[in-house]
Amino acid sequence: MTQLSRLAILGCAPETVANTYASPTFYIPFTKADFEDVYTELKDESYRANDTMLQGMYQGPVHATWDISLLAYPDIIGHFLRGIIGPDTVTPGVSTTVATGGSSIGATTLPSNASIPALSYIQVGTGSSLEYAYVSAVSGSGPYSLTVTTVVGQTVGLTKAHSAAEPIVSASQHVFKQSSDPTTKKTYSFTIYDTTQTVSYSGAAMSDLAIKIDPKNATTFDVKYTTFPQVVQSKPTPTYTQLPPVLGWEWNMTNAGGSSSRGLTYDLTVKRAVDPIHSSDGIQAPREIFQGALEVDGTYKAIFENQTDLNLYLNYTQTPTTALLQQPASGTDGSGASLALTMSKSGYFKGKRDLASSYVQADFSLSGIYNSTDGGAVQATLTNFVSTAY
Repeated sequence: MTQLSRLAILGCAPETVANTYASPTFYIPFTKADFEDVYTELKDESYRANDTMLQGMYQGPVHATWDISLLAYPDIIGHFLRGIIGPDTVTPGVSTTVATGGSSIGATTLPSNASIPALSYIQVGTGSSLEYAYVSAVSGSGPYSLTVTTVVGQTVGLTKAHSAAEPIVSASQHVFKQSSDPTTKKTYSFTIYDTTQTVSYSGAAMSDLAIKIDPKNATTFDVKYTTFPQVVQSKPTPTYTQLPPVLGWEWNMTNAGGSSSRGLTYDLTVKRAVDPIHSSDGIQAPREIFQGALEVDGTYKAIFENQTDLNLYLNYTQTPTTALLQQPASGTDGSGASLALTMSKSGYFKGKRDLASSYVQADFSLSGIYNSTDGGAVQATLTNFVSTAY
């Protein structure tokens, strides 16, 4: 019977032991998931006194490839940053509870049994009472009074009532930086229900991460992996993130030494060459999948209203470039999560004016250059409510 493709399930898990299958710990709400077991075709085209080229065909070594697209869900994307950039140094948020007295709908203060850093986002409540807010100020001591808003820069109170002892958690910060230590490389396992059977692919080594930022669209992640070939598994029961994705209009650009509202689109591509190594072990699958050095490139389209961006190219000025995506605290549009993509030494190697549209634009290409601040060519800082390292 013909199957509905939207019933497919894609689960994923970081592997505790490299190349050893791990059952799904999270599920990916994908918009595309192309995967293929790639066998090398070995041909026998020997001369055998007949009029045919192909005398035999045999199955050579095998590996698998994956190409996945998804929206940038803030609790999921850390796995992809970990897989391509490097280790995650996490600073967990403060975990406490609502103090005696609680709060009512519309309240702009929240009693807390522990102090929460001012100018941070919090998650308060559970289940039907769960919501997110921004802490603009903190006063008092034991209990503390948190001045909160659900719209940064405005006085907009909480949308739900909160009783004493409900949890309050401030956001955690994850900083992903490169490492030359091969033991820090992270591999993953995929489990896919393709609507006819469930198979797994272990040892997934990431080769490509393409992040697309456009104020008119949701931010997207496109990722590519090389893995070991499929193994049949039992069908999983998925649970999906309930958080809204990061949206393009939440983007703030910093380059040329200052904040810029000129940005129209920004695409960042992080790559590592991967090589499935087949060796003298007597099996078709790879011995290992080797992940090489990192390179990062970007394309940036901007309003051309002055020479600021163009001078980065003309003068080869290699200053920091940072794209910051900051969600609001609203539970509909965001959870206060943020993602900063930083090349502390960026080189603009193309710059072109574009007079084809109704207003003047410019197109730029740039690359990340090794620097001690990033410990490589790029670093990513993700703030969300995942308190453990990816």
